[in-house]
Amino acid sequence: HSSAEPERCHTHMAPGASTGALLHRLLHRLSPSAPARCDGAPPAPTAASELEGKVTHLMELLKAHESRDAEASRLQQALQCQEEADAAKLVELMRRQEAASAAAVEEAKAAIEAQLVERFREEQAAAAEAHSAQLQQLSAEHSTQLQQAAALLEAQAREKFETAVAHERVIAREAQEQAVLAERLAYLSALKQLELDVDVLTRVLAPTVYLMQSFPTSLCLPLRARRLPPRAPARHPFCAATP
Repeated sequence: HSSAEPERCHTHMAPGASTGALLHRLLHRLSPSAPARCDGAPPAPTAASELEGKVTHLMELLKAHESRDAEASRLQQALQCQEEADAAKLVELMRRQEAASAAAVEEAKAAIEAQLVERFREEQAAAAEAHSAQLQQLSAEHSTQLQQAAALLEAQAREKFETAVAHERVIAREAQEQAVLAERLAYLSALKQLELDVDVLTRVLAPTVYLMQSFPTSLCLPLRARRLPPRAPARHPFCAATP
């Protein structure tokens, strides 16, 4: 872009070129080679010299004006080229600054993203730690509740077992009391029957005992020999065990 600027600067034309061409045409028309007058008399020398002096003065003024215009055009071209060069430098500087700003923005974005990732990791670690602590607390509470439930179930089972044992004991005691009562009734009935038998036997044997006691002779010896020895009254095992 900067290499094409000088070529473009030299393409501009001087603003006094058209004015110089016009003056040259005017001098050509007013030169001494112009046709004579209608009367055939030559032009006056004074008028020609004056005209030539004016033309010369005008030419000098034209050259000075052309030189000023050329200098102004050259300065304008130089200024334009300098402005274009400065604009190109400014554009390049802006491009560099924009690239540096973009790089700085990318670095800042990367740093912010790294900070966000680090903060996210820290938050995740804190959340995981809190979750682990909560799980441990819940596990401890659950274990405590299980122990309490097990102790409660054990106490309830023990209470039920003791209640069942007490109930069985009551049933067994009642059955034993009923059995003992029935056995006592049977023993009393047997004892009553035995008393009746003894009473009958006593009545039957009363004459024989009287004879043996009243007449102790040899005739009574066989009866005494056949007499059974006295025996102890039978007692029921339960009655024997009880005082």
